[in-house]
Amino acid sequence: MVARAEGVDETRERILQATFDLWLTHPYDDVTLERVAQTAGVSKQTVIRQFGSKDELAAAVAKWHQPREQHERAAAAGDVAGALHRLMDRYELIGDANVRLLELEHRVPTIRRILQAARAGHRDWVEHVFAPFLPTRRGKTRERRVMAFYAATEVMVWKLLRRDFGLGRAETEAVLRELVEALTRRAGGTTRPERHKADEPR
Repeated sequence: MVARAEGVDETRERILQATFDLWLTHPYDDVTLERVAQTAGVSKQTVIRQFGSKDELAAAVAKWHQPREQHERAAAAGDVAGALHRLMDRYELIGDANVRLLELEHRVPTIRRILQAARAGHRDWVEHVFAPFLPTRRGKTRERRVMAFYAATEVMVWKLLRRDFGLGRAETEAVLRELVEALTRRAGGTTRPERHKADEPR
C-alpha cells in the first residue's frame, strides 16, 4: 500500500511538472490533456483520474507552484536590490507565461482565479520587501504607496522593457531599481548598497 501511494504521488508530481513546463512555452489553449499526458509519460485517462478537467489541473498546478514561487522570491525586508534580483530571475523564467495567461483572464474563470491569487501573493511580497518604506498606519497614504511599489514591480513592466523595447536583463533590472529607489527616497529611506550581477558591465 505504501509503495502504491508513493507511485501515485510520483505520477501526480510528474503530471504537475509536465503541465507547468508546457505552460512556460505554450499558450494555455494549446496545453491539452493529451499533450500533458504525453509529456508526463502517462495516459490521458491517468491525468483525468488524478485531476479531472483541464481547469482543475490548472488550479492544482497553481497551488502546487505557489510555495516554490514564494521561496524563490524570498528576500529580507528592505533588501531592495536582492529582492529585485530574485524577482527578475522569476520573470525571466515565468514572465512570458504570465503575460499569456493575462490575455485569458476575462475568458477563463479558472485563469481569473489563478491570477487573483497571484496578485495577492505579489502584494504580500511588496508589503514585506518594502515594509521599511511604508507608513505603519493603515490608510490611503499607505495603500497608495503599496500600489506604487506594486506597479513598479509588476510583470507587465518587465514585459514592456524586455519584450516591447528589447532591453537586456541587466538594463531591465537597473530600470526597475531606479523606479523603486525613487519611491524609497520619496519615503525618506535608503536602500541597501549590495551589488548584483545586474550592476556589472556586460
